[in-house]
Amino acid sequence: MLRKRRLTSSLVRCDSGVTTLEFALIAPVFLLMVMGIIEFAMIMFTAVVLESATNETSRLGKTGYIAPGSTRQQEIINNVISHTTGLLDPNKITVSTEVYANFNNIGQPEPCLTQKCGGGVAGTDYVDVNGNGHWDQDMGAAGLGNAGDVVVYTVSYPWSIMTPIVSAVIGNTLTLTARTVVRNEPYN
Repeated sequence: MLRKRRLTSSLVRCDSGVTTLEFALIAPVFLLMVMGIIEFAMIMFTAVVLESATNETSRLGKTGYIAPGSTRQQEIINNVISHTTGLLDPNKITVSTEVYANFNNIGQPEPCLTQKCGGGVAGTDYVDVNGNGHWDQDMGAAGLGNAGDVVVYTVSYPWSIMTPIVSAVIGNTLTLTARTVVRNEPYN
């Protein structure tokens, strides 16, 4: 009996391997936290790169520049891709532009003339500012505009979340969006 007590008390006092056990319990949580921090840093870096690419692209777009053998729309897309080379998949980048007559019209609905804006007749019930044949919540027209027009450039990218805990909180995909508003220069 005394021998069993001595063996039990020596096992209870033995602390070899405790550090290994503690590390085995804490390491997965610590590594997931580090991975989450790295992922958020990558997302923030990508958002800054996307914002920079959008700003540079809008500066090019407002000049009306067209490279030989290209269209203006393709020149805009190529400029965004060149500013995000290696970081983003060019096939997933979405570039959209909306044209407005002035800065006050951005995000404004087309003007209503009667109570039947949503299902009415253009010219009778509402003013069809963007010319698409139906009333819209936003009067912007698709395109790059002409000299003096206001253009809103929006570049989006679906970022795939790699960290399991982060994806459980915010989903598998986070759409990064950058937007810039410019007035086109008086070009020919």
